[in-house]
Amino acid sequence: MGKYIEWSIKRLIKSICDRLMNKFDVLLVIEGKRGLGKSTLGYILMKRVKKEMKKRGVEGYKFHPYRDILYSRKEVLRFFHKWKHSGMADEMINVTFNRDFYNTDQKDIIKIINMNRDHNNFFIACVPQFKNLDSQIKNLTSMKITIVRRGVALIHMPNKTVYSSDIWDERVNEKIEREWLKGGVTNPQYSRLTTFRGYLRFPKLTPKQEAIYQKIKNEKRNIIAKEKGLDELEKEKTPLDTIFDLLIQYKIKNMAMLEGMLLAHNLNVNGSKIKLRNKLKKRNMHSTLKDYFIKEKTKSDVIKEKKRSEISELIADIKKSF
Repeated sequence: MGKYIEWSIKRLIKSICDRLMNKFDVLLVIEGKRGLGKSTLGYILMKRVKKEMKKRGVEGYKFHPYRDILYSRKEVLRFFHKWKHSGMADEMINVTFNRDFYNTDQKDIIKIINMNRDHNNFFIACVPQFKNLDSQIKNLTSMKITIVRRGVALIHMPNKTVYSSDIWDERVNEKIEREWLKGGVTNPQYSRLTTFRGYLRFPKLTPKQEAIYQKIKNEKRNIIAKEKGLDELEKEKTPLDTIFDLLIQYKIKNMAMLEGMLLAHNLNVNGSKIKLRNKLKKRNMHSTLKDYFIKEKTKSDVIKEKKRSEISELIADIKKSF
């Protein structure tokens, strides 16, 4: 890594704060695989921006982790109504995924970011891959940081173009990367990428900061899961849940088979039957268990089906004759 393209956290913070001082907002995207430190870097940047802006005599940009680490679209929408504020969407891909363009909340977010660009906010979006963000969000991004391994990242900035709408030169840069892959390059020359502006090294969070962040992450994820009705889905299925699913899919032959399955899982037969009936009631379904057993065909049912088939064939032959 050449010194002439080595960025420090201090230099990065100065660049961000200079832009904010010039009455521009800063939308920064941090991309990288899970566990490489996207949230760590975002956390560090928000704390340092707060400190630097205070040193410059600017009010605002106060960082309160629980309030300013955002997970839902509603939180992001509220953020962009504020002035001189810092915030980080820890899983921005859930907020502005490119295939969700017609989602009403997403369209509102894009409108608000455009309308409130004079609010001088500092906003960080953490995503697995920048390319999967909505194209309008990409065009509003001031800087992109790609984490290649723990503690090491690449700084990218958009190209100043007049005619091209692809300010991030995604096609060109993808072609360069593909050449590396074909050639089996182990140490890519990132400086060849047209948006590359330098390398960045960053530290870990302190144990205290890590504990705070993890607590917020767990709490907010649980809230969102409940809002989406996903909390029940994330729970591991019990044997009784599996038997219930088979029952309502008409895959249990009779009472003897049901009782055998309950016994095989060391479940109390009578107690489990009551629980199954209660599950049916909760879904507003008929609560008689035998109504969900596979119906065995009697001799008369077979005769009736055969007669119906013969009549259908006869009708088809008559139609052909006309």
